[in-house]
This record gives sequence, structure tokens and C-alpha cells, in this order.
Amino acid sequence: MNSKTVGESLRRGSYGLDLLFDYEKGLLWAIGGPKRACPPDLSQKSKEELQAMCQTDKMLGKMYAKWKMWKASFKAMEENGFTRQELKELSDKGDPEGGRDSILVAIGRRKAQTRAKAILEAVKKEGGRHVTDEEMLSCLQLWGFKENFNRNNVMPDGHNFVYSDTIGMIKQSTCERTLLTTGSKQYPEFTELLMTWLKGQLPEELAKEGFPFTSININKNYAGKLHRDGNNVGPSLIRALGNFSKGELNYWPADDMKTDLEDLKAKDKVVVNIKDNLLLFDGNRAHHVMPFKGERYSLVFFSIRTWSKVPEKDAKEGKKLGIPLPDKKSMATAQKLLGYTKDTGFRVWPKKVSGGGTKRSVNSQVTPTKRKRLGETSKTTPEKKMICTASIAPEKAKN
Repeated sequence: MNSKTVGESLRRGSYGLDLLFDYEKGLLWAIGGPKRACPPDLSQKSKEELQAMCQTDKMLGKMYAKWKMWKASFKAMEENGFTRQELKELSDKGDPEGGRDSILVAIGRRKAQTRAKAILEAVKKEGGRHVTDEEMLSCLQLWGFKENFNRNNVMPDGHNFVYSDTIGMIKQSTCERTLLTTGSKQYPEFTELLMTWLKGQLPEELAKEGFPFTSININKNYAGKLHRDGNNVGPSLIRALGNFSKGELNYWPADDMKTDLEDLKAKDKVVVNIKDNLLLFDGNRAHHVMPFKGERYSLVFFSIRTWSKVPEKDAKEGKKLGIPLPDKKSMATAQKLLGYTKDTGFRVWPKKVSGGGTKRSVNSQVTPTKRKRLGETSKTTPEKKMICTASIAPEKAKN
């Protein structure tokens, strides 16, 4: 009340919105000084420039950024027929792990849900066929990703968030509570589509025995740095989708999980093209993604280490969505799928394509021993049947 300037008022505890309200009501007014065409855009300022700005300019910049965000959000709501009542209903169901969805995230997820529902109906109408990669990709492109600030172990240098979401079960980072994500409940057809798509990817031996998992990690457009997962148990399955080049997975199948990451040897890794291959690997062993160009999504199917602590209610809901939660028997079987050597610590299957064939790329370095490991017969030659790209001589594999 006794302040003479906006800056003085802010220093004494005023809120920017209060000052804006008073200005709009005519209780405050400008008495002179220079005027801008618009408030400062903080996103265009360097760290040094931000530090040199006065408190008034910083507040104006923050409020301007929020105004632009809300303007874009409500425009998107209007264009997509998304009402404020629907927004309120979503806001009332906050995700205990990731917070409430923003308007743009909610719109994207609803689009993905609608698309997934149409695909599942088509699959059922056509006799229960497999979900295609193109159909799965079309949903991932619509999905509204949150800015995930919590995945420091995979976050590339220079980034403070990644686009990474989890469907299925999660273990809350603040306690040992395990539950079904709110996103899985709110978008059941999207969740079900992920399960249906994976069934069409499984090789015969896994389809027969079943592959148990609790969760699906969905990643968009970032190359995860060298890391080991900390909350996984048993093997994981991974595939990448999208229009991109490079982006192979580097993986140390014989990693003892004790050696410092910077001390790992390049000769001990394998380099797998997960765009054209399904990979079974142990996420607790060291791995990272090579740089890539284009639009890249990856799907990782895994089990959290608290898989046996899923509440009965959440387990029941998860199974309705098609999540094949492990039990003692299936988890014991899954843990035997991978060995502890460079040769046995991973398995690769070329992806399936329409017509019952497989899409593979030539690798002239593949020997009969390697071919056998990758599921080929000794009589098959590269000229007659091309081999999947899974480099067993990684020191020769280049970007």
C-alpha cells in the first residue's frame, strides 16, 4: 500500500497477479518512463541477462509466459472440442507420481485414446489380427508426453527433462507404495493397444511361455545416456518406432553391475538396431542409445522390483487392461531367459512384417556361429536370406 513503484511493491511481498488486477481496475497507473511493445520474453534470455534483470521485468516476463501458455491451451481446447468441465474432471484425478496433466497433455492423450479405440475395434472386426507398427506409431505421435524431470539417470547432458512416461504399474519414488498409474486408468484403450501390439511382436518361444511384465516405459526423441536401471527385475523387451536413422542401442550383456560406467570396455558391448529388431535384455546392465536423426519412440516392457507388492485392486484393474503381471512361477521362468556372458546375455528377433516374412538388413560380418545365435540355420547364406542387424563386433560398428 505504501510502495511507490512496482519493484518496491514486489520486494515487500506483493503478488504479480494482484498488481495486474489493480492495474486493470484502474487502481494503479503508469506515471512515466519508457514503454515496451510487449513484456520481456525470458525464454530468449541468457543466464547472464536473466541475472541482470530487475525484479519487475522478471515478474512481467513470468506472467507473459503464462499468458501465452494459457492462450495456446484454450485455443487448443476450442479446436479439439475439449470443454472446461472435462478439464476439471481430469484435474480432479491427479496422478500421485507425476502430478496433474496440463491442458495440452490431456488433449494429446485423449486423441491417442480415441485413435487406440478405433484400432482395437478394427482388429476385432478383422478377426483378431496383429496391431501394425504403423498403427502403434500413429497413437504414440498423438500421445501427450509430460516433461519428466525425474529421470536423471538417462537424461542427456545439457537437458533438464525428457519426454518419458510409464504405463502400467509404478513404484512411487517417495515410498515403497506400488500402484497402477492414473494414465492407465484414464486411457484404458491406449494401454490395451500397447499390450495387443506386443503380442504380435513376440517370437514363438516367448508367445508360448508368456512374457510377464508390470510396466511399459514410453520414450520420445531423446538418446538415453549410459546408465543402469535401478528398479527393474528380470529381463526387458525393447523396440523403437518412427522415421529416424541411427539410434541403435549399445548394451553390455556381461556387465557385472559393479564396474564404474566410465570403465566399461567398448569391446564388451553389442550394438543392436532396435528399429528392425525386438531385443530381450537386462535393464540393470549398462546400456545407452546412439545419437539419431528424425522422430524416434521407444517402448520398454519390464517388471518393477516391487511386482509382488501390487495391491489386489490395482492388479485386478491391470489384468483387465491386458497387463500380464508376473507371479512367482512366471518371474522365475523369466529370470532364466538371459545368461551372464556376452553370448548369452541378450536375444534378438527380427521384426515381423505382413505376409509372414521378416524385414532384415544385410550384415556381411555375420559368421555361421553368429547366424545360429540369431536364429538362422547353418545352410542359410546372406545372399538367400538377409541377417538382422545385431553387431557382435561392436568395436567395428560406427555411427
